[in-house]
Amino acid sequence: MVTVGQRTIKYQNPPINEIVCGILFDSIKGFQTGHFGILWEKFRPDFSGIEDQNPLAPISEHDLNDRTKLPPPRVWFVHKDENEIIQVQFNRLLHNWRRRRPNDEYPGYATVIENFENYLSRFRAFLAEEKLGELVPARYEITYIDHILENEGWETLNNLEELFPNFSSPIGKNILSSDVREIDWQMVLGLPNDRGQLQFSIRTARRVFDNRLLLRIEFTAHSSQPYEPMRDWFNSTHGEILELFSNLISEDIQEQFWGRKSCAP
Repeated sequence: MVTVGQRTIKYQNPPINEIVCGILFDSIKGFQTGHFGILWEKFRPDFSGIEDQNPLAPISEHDLNDRTKLPPPRVWFVHKDENEIIQVQFNRLLHNWRRRRPNDEYPGYATVIENFENYLSRFRAFLAEEKLGELVPARYEITYIDHILENEGWETLNNLEELFPNFSSPIGKNILSSDVREIDWQMVLGLPNDRGQLQFSIRTARRVFDNRLLLRIEFTAHSSQPYEPMRDWFNSTHGEILELFSNLISEDIQEQFWGRKSCAP
């Protein structure tokens, strides 16, 4: 749900494939590989899977150049239904909801952000129990990834003006009238009141299990500092992303395929 002007917009079945809420914080110096096992026990009743992943940037030069330590790891705790992930590394915690099956129902932003806050609170409690110090926030981040499948408002890459009627190219009005094979386009916008930046991209891709062509639309926002209260930044940035999405794509297509409805706020 998002309020645009005097309208509140809701979607019955939004094309969201994944949403990620996260926090970057000062490096926890005493955090060792063994702590992941202790932390996993606190989430394990629901997050029964575990996976090792490469660490995400940014990572300080000091941490990378310290030859007395192994490269800092990142660990996934995977929910038993595979839709949720908690990602932890020594300077970051992320929570993902992802669509794993075509009939998976997106739980809504309110549920995702509440779960993220719950997992972050449990992580803070873990740091206190293990005497690893307090978590010092550095910035917040949120990502939306939408998948718009072929024949959901567009048939070929040459008729995308119907899907994106408000999107104009600086090169010319008819840029999409030629034989378009792939799309890989992005831009970076500033968030209002200097509260960070929003990276927005559109790319062609194919769905893994059936190779169906799709447009992958990704919105990733980072705060410029750790604003308090944290939820205010997430709520306002969530609204900015959904307003951009709702203005980008044809209202008729939003209504037909995702059940968009407008009502008074």
